[in-house]
Amino acid sequence: MADEKSTMNEKTFIDEYKARFRIFHSSEDSDIGKQLESGFADIKSLIGDFDPTKYEKGKELVYERTRYLRNESLEYFYDNFQTMIMDASIDLVGEADAD
Repeated sequence: MADEKSTMNEKTFIDEYKARFRIFHSSEDSDIGKQLESGFADIKSLIGDFDPTKYEKGKELVYERTRYLRNESLEYFYDNFQTMIMDASIDLVGEADAD
């Protein structure tokens, strides 16, 4: 489903993340990009491969995981988003079966 070259450490995703969480400066763009990329890798390991430009639920999980990481509360993310993680993994398995 996803292109192996998909990355979330791109200006488009960084800008979207910053707008969503009302970050108006660019001094942390590099860190945010790295955090989005590590979040993308983690979420893919939980729900399966996906393209963040096409699968909104996966992208939202990456953004939320990054928010928890940035607020030093990552240990709470997995419990708080368990249902959404399960739903996303079921969605992706269903898509793979349809292919």
